[in-house]
Amino acid sequence: MAHGENPAQGSRFGSLLRDLGASIGELLGGGKLEPEQNASVEIAFGLLGYLAGIDSIVTSHEAEFINQLMDDLQLPTRARDLAQQAFTRGRKREIDVDREVGRFLQMHPPGSANARRLHDALYRLAAADGRLQPREKTFLDATTAKLGFSEAK
Repeated sequence: MAHGENPAQGSRFGSLLRDLGASIGELLGGGKLEPEQNASVEIAFGLLGYLAGIDSIVTSHEAEFINQLMDDLQLPTRARDLAQQAFTRGRKREIDVDREVGRFLQMHPPGSANARRLHDALYRLAAADGRLQPREKTFLDATTAKLGFSEAK
């Protein structure tokens, strides 16, 4: 637990991690990843990286969240490397968010269960540090619309 973090925050963080792991785990399946699953890992972690770096600072909560997520998903070594590379590209703004969302929607239609899982994963990461910055909300609202859902209020 981070210095100054109360036990309730740690518990909430752990719960969010498990929920996010379940959401993305359902999206990706398990074991060795197929080409479509590799693309899903790359897209999801790229978008998560973009969101984590939106305020120019990836907090320790967000970094721990992503590392724990990869552990919880039991990603094979190659998929874990792909996820880390995609996260870094996203954090450094080396991805085109519209293109990545478009790639995702080619595999999973807007409004589908997998689109909902990605949407939920993004919101859970945004909540990992206990605050939602205005730029995070703008990103989330725009991505939500592209994934086929109404803006969150």
